[in-house]
Amino acid sequence: MAKSKNHTNHNQSRKAHRNGIKKPQSHRTRSMKGVDPKFRRNSRFALVGSRKARAEQKAAASS
Repeated sequence: MAKSKNHTNHNQSRKAHRNGIKKPQSHRTRSMKGVDPKFRRNSRFALVGSRKARAEQKAAASS
């Protein structure tokens, strides 16, 4: 009985490049899915606080 084939990578890179190897689509913000809940909660409060501070700063600059 002949030995069986263990491994081959023949034609795989050609197949991969036919439609081009694309980079993963980058989004504006990464998903917070799977992130520590305590951190998520705090970051939400921090975001609200910084928005409020920017609004106050903008109001002070315009007047």
